Amino acid sequence: MPAPEDIAGIKNKLTSERAKLLEAFANLSRETLLKPFGDDGWSIKDLLAHVAMAEAVNVKFAKMMVTRETPVQLKELAADYPDFPGEFELDKFNAWMTERWRAQSLDEILSALDATRADTLAWLDTLTLAQLERAGAHAVWGDQSVRGMLRILVIHDKFHRGDIEKRSANL
Repeated sequence: MPAPEDIAGIKNKLTSERAKLLEAFANLSRETLLKPFGDDGWSIKDLLAHVAMAEAVNVKFAKMMVTRETPVQLKELAADYPDFPGEFELDKFNAWMTERWRAQSLDEILSALDATRADTLAWLDTLTLAQLERAGAHAVWGDQSVRGMLRILVIHDKFHRGDIEKRSANL
């Protein structure tokens, strides 16, 4: 069995938690997945789009952590979103990105969710243990290693699985 701190162990955690996320909505109707909930008005589809988008952004940042030094990482990531209005704030960025993803169909979101995780797992196969320790200053989570960024993906899936389970329990 892989150790939780090695590449295989990290991949196992990512795969296991993603399977739990997918299971959380597997038996819900398409109508339920598209229905806005609560104060934020996000549907389960929106949550899934957010998970896919956040993973893509965080892995892109982690890749920069491997190839670039700390001072330029956030500047280069910000350059990918030149039309984002104002200074970076996580909630504002998430809402802005969710609006951009809303135009995509549920099937496109589910495909993006799968493709993003497949890309993450494939990238992990290219890393060394030393590269997992490369560091950067994340805009929200502060000083992080690549390993820490991957841990955040597991926590993020778990957090939003909880959101989906709460929403489906209130049907």
